[in-house]
Formats: sequence, structure tokens, C-alpha cells
Amino acid sequence: MPERPLHEDFGEKIGGAKKDLWRARGLYADDLDGMNEREADKYVTKDNVWKKPDYQALHDDGVPVDVVYFIKKVRDSLNVKPVIYRNYSPEERKQIQKRYVNTVRQLQTVMEKVRSIDDAMQAFERFYIDNGYLKPITDWKGRQAYEPTKEYRNHPALSTKLRTTLQITSSYQFERDFTSKAKRDQFLVPKDQKIPRGYDVHLYDGNGYSRRGDWQAGTYFVTKGHTILQTNIATREEAIRWAQDYSKSKTKAGKQRFVPPQLEHINRTGPDYRNGQEIVGQHYLDTFGFRGGEFGNWLNQLDRQASLNMGFEALKDLATALHISDKDIAFAGTLAIAFGARGSGNAAAHYEPLRKVINLTKMHGAGALAHEWWHGLDDYLGGLKGAHGMLSDHPSIYEPMKRLVDAIKYKTETPEQAKARTEQSNARQRKSAEAWVDSVMKSTVYHTDEPIIIERYESLKADFLKGEPDTVSKLSTLKKEITGHVIPKTTCQDLEVQEYIMRGIQNQGEPRLQRIPTDYYKNSQKMGSSTEKDGGYWDSEVEMTARAFACYIKDRLPYQSDYLVGHAESCVGLYTNKDGSTEVVRAYPQGEERKAINAAFDNLIAELKKELIFTHTEEVPSLPRPKEQAPQQLSILDDDKPSVLGQLAAAKVAQKQAPHTSKKDHEQSL
Repeated sequence: MPERPLHEDFGEKIGGAKKDLWRARGLYADDLDGMNEREADKYVTKDNVWKKPDYQALHDDGVPVDVVYFIKKVRDSLNVKPVIYRNYSPEERKQIQKRYVNTVRQLQTVMEKVRSIDDAMQAFERFYIDNGYLKPITDWKGRQAYEPTKEYRNHPALSTKLRTTLQITSSYQFERDFTSKAKRDQFLVPKDQKIPRGYDVHLYDGNGYSRRGDWQAGTYFVTKGHTILQTNIATREEAIRWAQDYSKSKTKAGKQRFVPPQLEHINRTGPDYRNGQEIVGQHYLDTFGFRGGEFGNWLNQLDRQASLNMGFEALKDLATALHISDKDIAFAGTLAIAFGARGSGNAAAHYEPLRKVINLTKMHGAGALAHEWWHGLDDYLGGLKGAHGMLSDHPSIYEPMKRLVDAIKYKTETPEQAKARTEQSNARQRKSAEAWVDSVMKSTVYHTDEPIIIERYESLKADFLKGEPDTVSKLSTLKKEITGHVIPKTTCQDLEVQEYIMRGIQNQGEPRLQRIPTDYYKNSQKMGSSTEKDGGYWDSEVEMTARAFACYIKDRLPYQSDYLVGHAESCVGLYTNKDGSTEVVRAYPQGEERKAINAAFDNLIAELKKELIFTHTEEVPSLPRPKEQAPQQLSILDDDKPSVLGQLAAAKVAQKQAPHTSKKDHEQSL
């Protein structure tokens, strides 16, 4: 067996990968020199500079609870990010960010020396005076005061809140602002001993009122606000546990993040674009024009080989489905690719716009390549069209993208849907009109208890609900016969408006067809409400276009390619309706909606070809066959560790390869 190549990172170094970052030690100003503008905007934050301290460890090391609480409050008072305005140049932004990082580091150095109340009271001058942000002066009454220096003004990290928190003038102030509040907030109290927010536990000493006279002195009771929830609890610990359990029962259940399932098999039935060769990194550079590639440290050589092989074939399949040149795949050499190098193995695949790199994680990356490639294209087009981000986030900039997003989110209702909508609207309007006339007449009429008058009223009301002219005046006449008074003029005008609306309903023709949300859009919203804490991910244009694109490629490709689109239809979840019933939701396009969305994708790709962003290609070429090496399949097990990805792909070894089918001869349909 020929010696296999060792697969290492190839091409240009991508940078910014987890194995290269400063995350363990925190960010320093010098680290910004290796970042581009978008990375600096994202990563220059308080938490990345001054890592969140282990407050419990500080207390265990002998620092009093109230002093630890003071340290926390000072850190919390810092601006989360530097204050940067849009009109700043890139050079000005970088200088402001470095200034922010240096100042946060200065404050961290001061606070790490605080171990007592005396240290806390000296921290203000150690930070503000020693670093030249404030200058001590004497005010007109002879008292000590502070004057801001030039360095303090318009500082990206300093705020009035930070200055107020740090400035402690007496032990009484410290006790009021930190000691008592640390106790109130149950700071560093173990989780199993914390009283839930809004609840309280009290000891009943026997001096008080009990409605049933059954309270026992020396027991505990639980309150929320002014409401007593439970009494006669033997110990404080039991009362706290009762409050915790009661609070949990009143809280919505936690939401489970959706992670696409790992593919059991990775099958492919397309042509042999590799021509029997084992793919190396250079193939990605030469064939597609990627600017670079990376491997995760925990990806063994067999997994690297399997990833290279399957990724190469999948990208060829992508070019086949879109009828574009191989070189278009990497967006004019701006795109990079990583295999298990830039995230957690339990996470899904993802695209990093900061570094313009697709990362396919070891366990969940297979099946998501088309989805993540779309994110790269979305970002690339955003740059070309001036969107300053993903183009799908600003679809109005580019008409083909606007049409695509519109097809994804909205559709024209059917005549049956329009009829049902109109009937529901008319029923609501009739109910409203009936309520109007009943509020004016019903109590007066039925109070007479005379069947003839009641019958007259019901007949007039039926005419009123049909929009018959002059019905309101007849109702007014009836009321005068009963009470001696007509319906007031303003009330008559209101009733005449309702009569006019009813007449319009009687004379309306066929309802106009309206644009309504697609099932895909509604299901995406439901999926988000079931799996997200904050919402806005599943039903965003960025994610909806990516999921739709994976389905589009699955439909346009005339054969199976799991590594490319295996997860295209995996976004399935459960949604609980308000009535408690559960339904299965599919957050991907289906049926007629899918056909309309695919047509919008066809239009977008065609326009990109017209603009020469893509090059139309009917046939995607295979690699030339090696002269001195017979075709061979990667061994699944070898002297090295077994390849997980290789085992998943093993099923395709025995499958008969289907001949390549031209797009002109075969159009995938739903």
C-alpha cells in the first residue's frame, strides 16, 4: 500500500482559530494588531479583556463577602464595549479600542489588590489619580475635589457609573452600598440555599393574627409580596426548599437548543470527480481557489483524509447543481475552509464572517456544507453590493435577493383561503354590529316583556344586520314608542356607520387575494419559540435563506450527496400550542412554497452569472487520473486510530456509481 500523505493546514493561515486565540489569558492591546476591523469590533469587550473573576474563590481565599461584592460591582460598572461612533476612521477605531483595553487592564490591576474595606476605599485614587484620569483640587469651600484631566474626557472605558461606584468616602457608605446589598442579593449564597427572587421566608413568633388560628409559633412561613403562600414549615431550610419548588412550578420550562442529528451514513451516488485519488490540501487550492484550510488538533489523519475526500466531492457536486465554475466556489479566492478546527465537536457547522471561513465540525459538519456555503455567498454578495454584512439582511439593495426573501416569507393566498378569511372577518363585523344595536335597544325592548315589541325589534335587527336602508330611524321610532325618547343623534350616527358596513358586506364581490406568511416562515417562528431563549434566529432572513438553499441544492442535484445536503430536511421539532396540544413543525420549505423559492434561487443564480460573479459551466471536470497509481478507496481501519467519518462513509464504497447526468437532461422536481 502506498505511503499516505500527512495532512496539515494548507494555504494562507486563516487566523483567529480557537487554538490560536488569547482566550485563556485575556486580551491585550498588542493582540489587536493581528485582528481585522470586524474582529476587533466583536472581540474588544470587557469580558475578553478582564476575564470574569471566580468570586467564590476570592472569598475562600479570605476576602470578605462585602469586599468581593464591591469588586464585582466595580467590574460591572465598566462599559461593556468601547464607545465608538460611526464617523471614526479605521485607524481611530483601533486607537480607541487599544485605549479601552489598556484602561480595563489598569483597573483590573488595581482591583486585584483589594482585599479589605481599607483597600476598597483607596482603590479610587489608585486608579483615577495614579493613572492620570483625575487631578485632586480644593474647591471654594476648602474641601478636596477632583478635576477631570484631558485623558479622562471622552474616554471609551470610563463612565459616571464607574466613578460613583469606586468613590467611597466612609465606612458607613461602604456598609450601606455594599455590605447590606450583598446580603440582600444573597451574594455567594449557595444555589440550594437561595430564596427565589420576589419570595421571602419569615419566622412566626406567635404574635400575630391567624384567620383559622392554626399557626404554630416557632415555625416558618413563605410570602411573595403581601401574599402568604405557605405556613407551619418546621425549619428555615425546608421553607427555602418549598419556595424554590413553588417558584420552579410557576416558571416556563427551559428550552432545548436544536442540534442537527449526526448522520448515520454519508452516502454519495454521483460521478467520481476524484478519479480514484486521495485528496490533499493542494487540491482545494488548485481546484477551487480556497485561500487556505485548517484541521482541528483532535482530528486524526484518517479523519482528515476522509474529510478532504468527502468535502472535495461535495463541492464538486455544488458546482454541478449550480452549473458554475470550480473557481467560483471560493468567491474569487476570499473563502477559507476548516475541518473541526474552529469550534466544539458538539456544535453544528458554522460560517465565520470575521475570517470568511466555513468550519465543518467533526461530528455535525457532514451534511451542512451547502448551508454554510450559502452563508459565505451571502456575506460575499453583501460586500459586493455595499450591505456591510449579509446581503439577506438588507435584501432591498439587490432585486434578486429581495425576490428570494419575499418568496421565502410570503405567498399569495388561494381563493379558498381568501374566502375563509373574508367570512371570518364578516362574522366578526356582524358580531360587532349586533353588539352595537343590542347595547342601545335590547334592555329597553326586553324590559317591556311584550312579545309583539320583542318580535318587531328582532325583525328590525335582522334588517339592520343586512344593511337595509333607514333601519336606524325605524329603531329610533320603536324606542320612542317604548320610552318616549328617540335614540340620541350621536348614537344614531354610530349605528348608521355599522349599517353602512353591513350593507357593504352584502354587496361585496369576490375577495382580493392577499400576501400571507408562508408555512415555512410560520414554522420557523414556531421552531424559534421552542428552541431559543431570545428568539430571532430561526426566522431570520440569514438562516431561512440558508436552510432554503440547502433544499434547493438537494432538489437541483440529480443524485445523492449527503456530505453536501444531508441535513437539508433535518430541522424538525415539536411545538406546544396555547391549548396544550403538540404539533410537529418542519422548519424547511415544502410543496408549492418550495417550488416558488427554488424558482427565486434560479433567478438569483442566473443574475449572478449575467453580472459575471459566477461563470456558467455545463460540465464539471474530474481530476485527471494518475498515471502510475491505480484507483483505490481509503482504508477504513489502519494502524492509526479508526476514522469516525470514514466509518460513516463506508456504505458508499459498495454502491454502484451513477453516471453523470447533465442538468439539461435531468431537472429534479418535487
